[in-house]
Amino acid sequence: MRDELAITGSISLLEQLTAFVPDDFVNGLVGLRRGPGRRSQWSAAQLYRLLLLTVLTPAHSSNLLLELMKEQRGWRKFARLQNRFQVPVASQLHDFRQLLGVAGLRRINEHLLRGLLDSFPGDRMAIGLIDSTDLPAATSSFKKN
Repeated sequence: MRDELAITGSISLLEQLTAFVPDDFVNGLVGLRRGPGRRSQWSAAQLYRLLLLTVLTPAHSSNLLLELMKEQRGWRKFARLQNRFQVPVASQLHDFRQLLGVAGLRRINEHLLRGLLDSFPGDRMAIGLIDSTDLPAATSSFKKN
């Protein structure tokens, strides 16, 4: 029998996916400052998990996600935030996205893809995965004439 993923946005889906988030890889990829001076109280993995929540939940903006985070215990558990009242602010997520950049996100995707391809049966001829990051955006198709 084949296991199926839970419904998008559900706590069950977050519980199923939490084991696949490469926390150690993300922490090693993005070194956040822990010494004196300006530093982050959140690990890179926690901030990455918060970015994932904007895709996996109905809250599709950082501001809305962080506002609802106080009420959603399952979301805080997925992001590994222990305190209900201590959550990052939107500017911290923005700074993390900027620090990670497109190259960092691609490295994380490559890391996840490597694990997927290693588990793929060797007798298959090929596998095709679409990466839409290099496709140009259709920015002029809906402009008024």
